[in-house]
Amino acid sequence: MDLHIISPDYELTKKIAWIELNTPRGNYIIQQGHIPFIIPLSPQQPLTFQLESGKQQTVHVLDGIVEVTRTKVIVIMRAANPDKK
Repeated sequence: MDLHIISPDYELTKKIAWIELNTPRGNYIIQQGHIPFIIPLSPQQPLTFQLESGKQQTVHVLDGIVEVTRTKVIVIMRAANPDKK
């Protein structure tokens, strides 16, 4: 699944196995084929994802919104600790 993170400071694209979203409606684990939706992210919460290689990465979200489709996740946010690796 493709992950696209867009912030004022950078843009990042990764191939991921899953992503965990912290939202006002609860936490979601998103994998390939998930039902599409759009939801705001909870402020001041981590955004954790696992790369296809098995390595996990976390970005601390100041605020943002996410769109999930069956094949990709698009995150538009401000990040406290952008990891551009």
